[in-house]
Amino acid sequence: MGTIERLLEVDSSPSAFVESLQEYALTSHAANHPLLERIAVGDLPDIKANITFLLSEYYHYSHQFTRYLTAVMANLEAPKSRSALVQNAADESGYLQPSEAAELVKNGIDPEHAKAPHPELFRRFLRAIGAKPEEILKRKPFVATFAWVDAFRGLCMHGGEVQGVGALGIATEGIVAVMYRRILRGIAIAWPDMAPRDRVFFDLHAVVDDEHAHTLRDIAISLADTPETKRELAVGVYRALVIRSAFFDEMMAEIDASAAITPRPAINVAAQGALA
Repeated sequence: MGTIERLLEVDSSPSAFVESLQEYALTSHAANHPLLERIAVGDLPDIKANITFLLSEYYHYSHQFTRYLTAVMANLEAPKSRSALVQNAADESGYLQPSEAAELVKNGIDPEHAKAPHPELFRRFLRAIGAKPEEILKRKPFVATFAWVDAFRGLCMHGGEVQGVGALGIATEGIVAVMYRRILRGIAIAWPDMAPRDRVFFDLHAVVDDEHAHTLRDIAISLADTPETKRELAVGVYRALVIRSAFFDEMMAEIDASAAITPRPAINVAAQGALA
């Protein structure tokens, strides 16, 4: 569909512009990264060890998600927009709306498995694969992980309301279902007997985050009413996609480099100091 700059050259309505940005994000390198494609088909050396490695690094990012959301909420000027995100924040804490619970049931997921704060759901998954969440956060993350988390947190906190909505909404919530479905396929290959309760973090986000994305997309539409705010939205989307893609690039390079040298050690063994 061309470059993100081309989207700005089209005289489109706020709704059409946001939809074009979402399509750009969904077809981006970040959302369709080769590492995700390889995970989905099991094309990794020592797939268990390397999914564990990747998702342990990813936990440094994921466990702070509520901070990103509250930072974007705090920057929103319109009370109506802030109120719209309150439900997203409640969901991150483990609350399920009846409509969300029904959607989970429709997709074969027991809502009771998902009634916990999302960081706890991720920790449940990590423990199920033999990782220790408390030890992960005691270690320094990889440079690429730290750079991603630091840049994304800064974007949500200091990028302004428009860039923040573009980054968190279109470029994150708007693509997470696509990414997590690929990760789920890899989990099924690596741990075919994993209990549904243990992988529910990914099942939940592959289903319910579509609703979260719609909420943020509506806010983006309300903001995209001038050429200046359209550009700001595009900048927020682009920045978020680039830093996520860079993280995946580095993780894939690390996996391949380690495979060429020696098998990866168990993720819960090697301590590397305190989290910076």
